[in-house]
Amino acid sequence: MNDFSKASGLQINSNQIDIRGQEARDRQGLEDRVDQMRRDHEQAEKDRQEAAFQERIAAQTEAGLRANQQMQAKRMGINTGQALNDGQKAQVAAASAGAFNAAPQVLVDQLPVTIGGIQLGPQQAKDMLARGEIGRADYVAAVNVALTPYGSSFR
Repeated sequence: MNDFSKASGLQINSNQIDIRGQEARDRQGLEDRVDQMRRDHEQAEKDRQEAAFQERIAAQTEAGLRANQQMQAKRMGINTGQALNDGQKAQVAAASAGAFNAAPQVLVDQLPVTIGGIQLGPQQAKDMLARGEIGRADYVAAVNVALTPYGSSFR
């Protein structure tokens, strides 16, 4: 102790200074941990909200797709984008590549045809063709597919 300390009766303890410094460092460490926990909580909350938002989008998209009849048919394997699938087109190409063997009109008038995965009666298909609901090429191709077992083709 120095002379001033003895004269004033004050005793300065260096341990008290060290303890207060340690308390300040501990307090700062705790504040840092609390801040980090707040940031982590905010990030987790943002992630939760984003996941809920994405889930709502997915649910609404699925509901919209379920309402779309064309998408339902596509999921079930029904060909909706074209009148004939690739296998049917190959049959039509093979039939038209060979010698032309015209089918009798009586046979054509009796055969049901499949257009776009939907089987139509012969008169119904002709009516739809006349109204423009199906294309001439699709009708001819479907009739040719129906005539394949008979070895005939249709123009």
